[in-house]
Amino acid sequence: MKAQSPYRAAGRSKSARLATAAALMLALAGFAHSASAAQWVASGRYQYFSEGVLGSNGSSGCQANQTPTASGDCPADAATGWLPNYNAAVAAADAVEATGVCRLAYQYPSSCRFAGYAIQGVGVSASETFQPGADLPLPCTSGAHAVTYVIFRRVTDSPDGTPDDRGIESDYMADEFTCE
Repeated sequence: MKAQSPYRAAGRSKSARLATAAALMLALAGFAHSASAAQWVASGRYQYFSEGVLGSNGSSGCQANQTPTASGDCPADAATGWLPNYNAAVAAADAVEATGVCRLAYQYPSSCRFAGYAIQGVGVSASETFQPGADLPLPCTSGAHAVTYVIFRRVTDSPDGTPDDRGIESDYMADEFTCE
């Protein structure tokens, strides 16, 4: 009598083993695909400006640590669509501020945060809790560029604590992201 295969003895045919192996391979391939799916990554291009009762200051940076030109532009701006994305993100954040969902109480401490972003030149208003980079929509198209823009306003207390000396400080922050 011919010896029986251990797989046949267990009730598993060759086709069942192949089907199980194929299902396992598909599951692993699906896991690997989702793990490597496109995501938003900071490009390094940013712009920051702050203004308040004591004056103002700002800074900017370019992709790949390149130095901005005298105009503040970056060598890669044309390729990334910085300006249309920046303008659309600013308009989206301004639209949130215009709704009046947050009003400074002009008492310390009081603050408001307004946000927007733009992808391919199309602006979208965002919530007060929007986090640049983390809350951009997924999935994204590899190679796409986005700019996030956040306005943060806060009431500052006077040095001596009198209400009539309080002021408002504002921060304006833009960051560029690339879908990779």
